[in-house]
Amino acid sequence: MKKHAFTLVELLVVIAIIGVLIALLLPAVQAAREAARRSQCTNHFKQLGIALHNHHDAYKYFPNSSYQNSMGAATIIGATGAQPEGNRRTRIGPLAPMLPFMEQTVLYDAMKPSVANSAVEACRWIWDPAETGGSGIRISSQPISTLQCPSDPESRTPKDTELARSNYRPVYGDMINDILVDMPRSIFRRGDVTIVNFSAIADGSSNTIAFSETAIWSDPSNNPRIINGVGILSSLVFSSKPSVCMALISGNGTLTSVTIPDTLDNIKRMPGRRIYEGRAAFAVVTILPPNSPSCGHHVEWDAARTIASASSYHTGGANTLYADGSVHFTSQTINAGDPSFDVATATGSSNPYKDYLGPSFWGVWGALGTPKGSESVTGP
Repeated sequence: MKKHAFTLVELLVVIAIIGVLIALLLPAVQAAREAARRSQCTNHFKQLGIALHNHHDAYKYFPNSSYQNSMGAATIIGATGAQPEGNRRTRIGPLAPMLPFMEQTVLYDAMKPSVANSAVEACRWIWDPAETGGSGIRISSQPISTLQCPSDPESRTPKDTELARSNYRPVYGDMINDILVDMPRSIFRRGDVTIVNFSAIADGSSNTIAFSETAIWSDPSNNPRIINGVGILSSLVFSSKPSVCMALISGNGTLTSVTIPDTLDNIKRMPGRRIYEGRAAFAVVTILPPNSPSCGHHVEWDAARTIASASSYHTGGANTLYADGSVHFTSQTINAGDPSFDVATATGSSNPYKDYLGPSFWGVWGALGTPKGSESVTGP
């Protein structure tokens, strides 16, 4: 009987067809996976919104940006004199008091004794795993999956293991911030100055952003990517124009003027780390639109003036959580005003963001970051 078999040419043709089909199918598979990751990221944000509301229900105000009243032994609004640094609530950010409402009561209970301690010590709840809380838990290094976006590769394969990471950061308004300065254009205020509840959101909770997404910083070497890098500008001051930050973009999608030694200590200072830190560098401001550069005035990113932008690995923008608990995807093309606008001249102040309480100068994006700017805009 005559035997039938494929010729070499036929086999090559079949292999080529299979290769073409795989090449056509792979982008669809990757898109489906990213859609699933983005959906999971949105669900994480919704859980964060529930925790934010539960904190408000329990204490009748939103978490403080620092000087956490809900974690301290006594209310210190109106207190005079220098407040202690170190472990106390001076540097505890909004995420810390929300832990019990994210099913992290054990972690919260381990952190709270450190907050109430009046001694000036290393902030073990921020970044030092050698120090432990009351129950022996490494507070700083305990990961919380609901605070990480699965689309961010750094949340899955971190470069360091000493610090827990978060893609979700509080919004401190539409202002250049400095360390622990009060944020009068945000729902998160210093606990020794004032507190904010729903009645204080004059623009409406559905038109005010509470948290925004950021890509976790991973590469401290020169020329990092825009969405997860930091530009260093020694000239950055409160009255600077945001365009100075945009000017750091190079032609290949990276940042210029960056010189940050690749050390673990520097990694610890960058966006996405120190998830319980209240300093302004670990929050987001609504000055430049999502996926714009972030820049600071010093190599020690956490200890100086900053413009920290929202960012993500999602195509075209980033997720945002509003004060009403709703989650929206904000496009990177959202109107954010003119980054070269001179706010200092317009307001006649060297610190315009703290002194000026009127409508935002940074378009729809800036208006959404302020709770009482009296802007007639709505969220996307």
